[in-house]
Order: sequence, then C-alpha cells, then structure tokens
Amino acid sequence: MGWAGLVLALLLPLLTVPATGRPAYAAGGPVTAPAGDPARVVAEVPVGDRMLDLGVSSPETDAPVKWVRLLLPKGWSKTASRTWPVLWLLHGGGGNHKDWTANTHVEQLAAARDVLVVMPETSGCSSYSNWYNGGKWGSPAWETYLLDELRPLLERDYRAGTARAVAGLSMGGLGALKFTAARPGLFRAAASYSGAVHPLYRSTDGGLSGPDGVKLGALTCLVDWKRVWGEPGYPFGTQDPADLRQQWLWKHNSPLEQAASLRGTPLYLSYGDGTTDGGPGWSWGDGDRPPPPSPARCTDPPVHGTQDPVERAVYGMNQELRGKLARLGIPAAVCASAGGHTWPYWERELVASFPMLMSALGA
Repeated sequence: MGWAGLVLALLLPLLTVPATGRPAYAAGGPVTAPAGDPARVVAEVPVGDRMLDLGVSSPETDAPVKWVRLLLPKGWSKTASRTWPVLWLLHGGGGNHKDWTANTHVEQLAAARDVLVVMPETSGCSSYSNWYNGGKWGSPAWETYLLDELRPLLERDYRAGTARAVAGLSMGGLGALKFTAARPGLFRAAASYSGAVHPLYRSTDGGLSGPDGVKLGALTCLVDWKRVWGEPGYPFGTQDPADLRQQWLWKHNSPLEQAASLRGTPLYLSYGDGTTDGGPGWSWGDGDRPPPPSPARCTDPPVHGTQDPVERAVYGMNQELRGKLARLGIPAAVCASAGGHTWPYWERELVASFPMLMSALGA
C-alpha cells in the first residue's frame, strides 16, 4: 500500500439514526433489497490445492467483476454434505482479495483448522459502505454486496456455514466492526487491526483527522470523496455548530458511534502508537507454526509517536473507542503497542487473535 492508500484505509465510515423526514435505512442505505440476489459467479480459478478465486459479477459493485479468494478446509467440495464455519478477512485501503495470502502466513494458520476463509475484494476506498452518491445512493453498495449477496451466495453454493467471524486491517478493521454493529448476531467474533474505527476523529495536535483520510483515499480511487458519506459537517469544513450536513450518515457507519451494538460479541482491538523503532519484535519463523506473540508487546503507550502519521491517527481513534467500550461495560481484548501501519504488525496480531476467532467458531 502507498502512503495515501494507507491513509484512506483509515477513514471511510460513520452513521447514526437519521432524523425525522429522512428515509428509513438498513445496511447504511435506503431500504431496498437486491432483486433475487443478483450476484453470480462468472469465473472459478483454482490457485493451488486449497485456494480458489471466484470472479463475481454484481450491479452493486459498479465493476464488471470483483474477486473473492477462498482458503478451503480439508475435505471441502461444492457437493459436500456438510458446511464449514467461516472467517471473513477484510483488506485495507488500496488492497484487494490477494493481500492476506500475499503478506501473511494465513494459509498455514488456517490449514490446521476446520474453517473456510473468505477474502473479498472491494475497492481501494470502499469504506465497506453503501455510498451516498449525493443522496441518490445506488452503486457501489459494498455492504449490500458483501452481506446480502455474496454471503448467501457462498452459503448456497460453496458450503459456507452460518457460524461466522470477521477481522480486518485499517479500512478493513472499520468494516469488521461496522458490520458487527450493524448486524448484531451475524458474526460470532470480530477483530480490528489498526482499524479506522472513528472516522469523525479530530486531531488536536496537528495530525490527521478522520475526514482527511476519506479525502486522500478518494484520490487513490479518482473519485469525489463526498460520494462516500457526503460531508461530515461541523467542526470539519464549517465554523457553524448547526451545520452538520450529512454527519448523521458518517455516524451511522462509525464503530465508535455504534459501539453499544457491539455488546455480546467477543472483540479484539490492536493498534500502534506510530513509533516504528525496533519493528514488531516478532516474526513467523521458519516452521509451519509460529511462536505466540508475547503479551509484553502490549505496552499501552500513554501518548502517540510521530514517525507514522497514519498509525498516529489510528492510535487516537482506537483510544477513544476503547474508552467508550469501557464506559458502556462492553469487554474487549485490547493490545496497544509501539508500532506502525504495516503488515508485520498486522500478521503478528492476526496470529495473536486467531485462537479467539477460532474458539468463537468452534473450529
């Protein structure tokens, strides 16, 4: 990921309850169900013995084809008499369906588990949301595509079960917690690694704020950033406290604003402070099984660093979410450490959180 891509990964979410007179909403957009689940598989490409790429066509994606990578459990087939629990892994800004297998050892990690791993492609600035598009909505509608089209398609034709967990990095961390809050009970556990969990975050010391990431992310997609959720309103872009523009929509998609709906779901939050000296202090090693990351890595830095501007903003976002969860009495496993917005940290935290995710799935 380039720097701008990582920044975009930070900040594309947020919605709250719409005011009187606005249309009713479900999944972040007007209440409109896809007609007959229009998503369909147009290509199947085996990638090794236990990896399968699916090319999926859907009008909700605003693209001819989007890809989904599956890691297949032992004994899997499309005609098997059983189903498998599912782990969804969501990519970050500027990423795609290949990211997790290209940058981590998730294949080896999942091989010993009785689980189907789903890694869908969205877009570099999807925000895992149904886009506002100036109030016209329509495509892309990423939440509708993933949860209302792709999910049932996999359950119908690819032996995906109804026991699900979800995890993601950066923009994907936003997606993981946003989906969990929007659909209570759909996922049995959720993990966010350096997640953009508070898109209305406001830096008070000269760092990046939430809307800055949305704007930079949209540049990588060559689109108008206001298409995603409209404008955030005060205190961003206006000095009038009454000028909130589409802030209700930003809040509706925000894990922080919707934190109460995370109650009852096992949660894992990891994030760094923006200090990259020394690296992650952990690596997979040479074998098939990695050493467990040391709990000592979670040093809970009291302030952010300045070396990585993206993770510096992530630190502020997650500190606020962590505080809100505590005030609400919602438990979460949290690892705050020194570190930056890069794959070595995300793989470390995937390994650290994997037992929790698998336990929730019974895998």
